[in-house]
Amino acid sequence: MDLKREKNVESIVAAIDNFNSTIAELEDSYQKISQQIQELNVHITEKNRQLEMNFYKVNRMRWFFDSILNSMTDGVIVVDNDGVIVLFNKSAEKMTGFKSSDVVGKKYNDIFNRGVSSRFSPLYTLNSGVGLLLEEKEMVTKSGDSIPVRYSTSLVRDNRNMKLGAVEVFSDLTKIKRLENEIQHIKTQTALNQMANIVAHEIRNPLGGIRGYVDLLDRSLEKDDSRKEMVRSIIESIERLDSIIASFHLYTRPVKPYFEQIDMRQFLNDLISYYCMSNDLKGKSIRVIKEFVPETEKIVMRIDPILLEQAIIPILDNSVEAMSLGGSLKVELNRCSTDSDTKETISIIISDTGEGMSKEALDCCFDPFFTTKEKGLGLGLSVAKNFIALHHGEIFLESEEGVGSTVTIILPRN
Repeated sequence: MDLKREKNVESIVAAIDNFNSTIAELEDSYQKISQQIQELNVHITEKNRQLEMNFYKVNRMRWFFDSILNSMTDGVIVVDNDGVIVLFNKSAEKMTGFKSSDVVGKKYNDIFNRGVSSRFSPLYTLNSGVGLLLEEKEMVTKSGDSIPVRYSTSLVRDNRNMKLGAVEVFSDLTKIKRLENEIQHIKTQTALNQMANIVAHEIRNPLGGIRGYVDLLDRSLEKDDSRKEMVRSIIESIERLDSIIASFHLYTRPVKPYFEQIDMRQFLNDLISYYCMSNDLKGKSIRVIKEFVPETEKIVMRIDPILLEQAIIPILDNSVEAMSLGGSLKVELNRCSTDSDTKETISIIISDTGEGMSKEALDCCFDPFFTTKEKGLGLGLSVAKNFIALHHGEIFLESEEGVGSTVTIILPRN
């Protein structure tokens, strides 16, 4: 029994030793695993920190890129390989009237190339690989209007030179085109001035001699001579030619304004009253309405009263001639300000209920020698515009056929 007990004890002791050894090994493995886990946690923490840093850098670069795009004065449109708009900057929004949310995700053709060849778009570059440089086209805005633009296109590639899409960069040429038209208008007007000056000079001298001979002939004829009527017709034609030459001279002569302090209410009131009386507007069934605001305050301005009168008279003449069957002629005087509210201005508004003008005539109304009248020279509004410009003012004409016309003169208060 003792021997058997001893063997049992030895077996138990061996088992305990084996258990303790196993526990020790497990503890050692646990320590190693714990160490590895700790090192792995440090590594993961570092990786997370690097990822966060990279994410921050990417977002910062994206913000920086977006800031650059949105601060550009040129419009930028980027399309992917399917021709779908993926980027639309602030300047593109401003020029076209479309919001980025209106166009991103939609086909370029569906927005900008309706009825227009893809040759004039980034889609041409996308399909052909050929970039377009500083070409011009008309771009349709959200409102349906067309604006002239200068544009360039090129492909967009990644760092492996794989094609990602195409970009279009464009700028609005509206102001440039307007300046070009104004420059051309000035050149044309200068040439017309020179021509009119030459014509006036070359005609006036021999015309004076003709008038002298005709006067002598008129005095040499008896009162009951039938030829007197023909002479009188010649004299009337000469007077008509002299009037035309005087208009040429008025248009072409260099003018230096002489400014003085004038009460605009009194000036306009006297001018309209004299014009109504001398042209018998009452007898022509034309009702004259005067609205001078404010009624209780003087509006004193530095103007050249002679030049301003010569600018307003042709406008009144046009209104009266447009109301051959009678109507209403309204003259308004108002105080107003510029957009910045830093410079006060006054407006003189002359409106009538006459036959009005067509859009084609309205576009050319201030051009010299343009007229819709059978006997007109087409210099009245041109002279008016020149004389108002000498006052650093502006003149605008609005008209509708069958309704009437409105001329607005804006003058700064110096």
